[in-house]
Amino acid sequence: MPPQVPDRRARLGTGLLAGAFAGLVAVDLGLPSLVSWLGDRSSIVPWAAAVAALLWLTPLRRLAGAGVLLLALLWAVVSFTPLTSRMAEGLVRRDPVEAADAVFVFSSRIQEDGDPTSDAMSRLLKGVQLVAEGRAPRLLVSELPPPSGAYAPLARAWLASQGRGGEVIVVGRIVNTHDEAVAVGRLFRERGWRTVLAVTSPLHTRRAAMALEKEGVSVAAVPAIETRFDLERLHWPTDRRRAFSAVGHEWVGLFVYRRRGWVK
Repeated sequence: MPPQVPDRRARLGTGLLAGAFAGLVAVDLGLPSLVSWLGDRSSIVPWAAAVAALLWLTPLRRLAGAGVLLLALLWAVVSFTPLTSRMAEGLVRRDPVEAADAVFVFSSRIQEDGDPTSDAMSRLLKGVQLVAEGRAPRLLVSELPPPSGAYAPLARAWLASQGRGGEVIVVGRIVNTHDEAVAVGRLFRERGWRTVLAVTSPLHTRRAAMALEKEGVSVAAVPAIETRFDLERLHWPTDRRRAFSAVGHEWVGLFVYRRRGWVK
């Protein structure tokens, strides 16, 4: 057997292992969230392994190896330093809660069986609480495209369980925060409303409120409870990694929204 064949197989195996490792690190850090990728993240691992294996057979293997090492270094920095806490500064907006024309709950994924994910449940519970307290006479929600379930039935059921009246209005089917802001702004102009209590996850409050204000709505941002990690402390490496993707997603989002003129 020619000597280059075993060497080629060794390189291929090394590339597969390095790529799989890089894919696992990317998934653990939630890097797909930076570009709002909502697909199955586990599929990144075999794809990364296949790409790295091919690169390891070319002169680009050194560049690929450097990329894998940088990912490992990023994982360590995020896990064991205050980087995520520093990056989160300035993202959470919390305004005084006063009487408003409506409460708007920014959407998050509902499971296909109709049960809420932790984000969706936290946001909707906060919105229902505000209406039940009499802060606003109506609750506005938006819906994500299928296969996500519907927000409105949950909102109506939970409002009814509080023994309080309150209209639930669906502003439309949306894809992103900008779509939601445009839909809410249009509804407010049509009905002559002015002030909204905007409920969303803490790290999303700044961008969400700015997008609504761009549409001419007076906004009071109300953070829901963060259930995925302890945002106020981030003492544990696991919490830091979970928060890192959410923090990074918001900074990327703010950059894109400013470039497109979707926020002031």
